[in-house]
Amino acid sequence: MQQRSGFDQFMDLFLLRVQAPEGHEDRPYYTTGSIVFAAMVRVAIIGVITLILSDRISSETIWYVALFAIWLVGVWPAHLQYQRFNAHVKTLQTGTLCGACRHFNPTNQLCTVMDVHVTSDAPPCEGEAWEPLQH
Repeated sequence: MQQRSGFDQFMDLFLLRVQAPEGHEDRPYYTTGSIVFAAMVRVAIIGVITLILSDRISSETIWYVALFAIWLVGVWPAHLQYQRFNAHVKTLQTGTLCGACRHFNPTNQLCTVMDVHVTSDAPPCEGEAWEPLQH
């Protein structure tokens, strides 16, 4: 296993990456839950830092800076990640057998029958549990 740098570990901890890192093929890097959780953690950290600084700095400017930081560091990366996530799910839904199965859960890219993440062209059930979508 390749040793990752401290910067890579920081980026992974707060999900600040826009693209998935190398070696993520065995599981999806982004899910809806991971994107929302990371955004909430980033916003909470900004909120705590803002409260600490507001006690020491009596200027109202700190709140404007905090709102800008919440958008720039908390919400905007999550928006970019969610767009990339949706594009990946659409690719799975149109380009794989699993994407056309009624057991495919697009929220977390999971085959609900096998309880396995769908990441490649080969279905985890090898096509035996495949059922078409009911439109």
